[in-house]
Amino acid sequence: MQVQHLGYPAIICKSMDESIAFYTRAFGMHHLFTEPNRDDSESVQALLHAGGDTYLLLVGPTRADIKLAEAQLGIGSMQYLSLTVPGAELDRAYAELAASGVRASEEIRRGYERLVFLEDPNGVLITLTAWITDPPPALARADVLTRAAALRAAEAAPFLEDGHIRRAIAALGGA
Repeated sequence: MQVQHLGYPAIICKSMDESIAFYTRAFGMHHLFTEPNRDDSESVQALLHAGGDTYLLLVGPTRADIKLAEAQLGIGSMQYLSLTVPGAELDRAYAELAASGVRASEEIRRGYERLVFLEDPNGVLITLTAWITDPPPALARADVLTRAAALRAAEAAPFLEDGHIRRAIAALGGA
């Protein structure tokens, strides 16, 4: 079976209104709809559109006095949610998030990625992610990663680095 794309992660929320406001304000997502949860009459679901074919499903209680399952790190939980953003957006992320009242980390460069970490109102760790070297639009990121991983393996390097990405892009004809 071949997965075509990530559908949507589902996040259990403490407050649906606060969560919808966070994702629409901080990331410009569009609230498409809210409906009852077919599997749990004490909760509702809201679908947010992040652009293209990318979505986020929020699951929250119907009343403030209802406590849905508390998240614990382990099997079946989400360690973090990675949201890919263009490099120019990441350049502005810290200032824009701070201006909107969202606390975020300074940019961290790790391997071939640039990262900014923050938490949503439910304590879900989010990483805004951009590549240090973006491939040209004609090259699929999956192809670049495959070639870069082969280069890393040939060197017996422990981590995939930006140098591997740049060499992979060149090898694939992306300059």
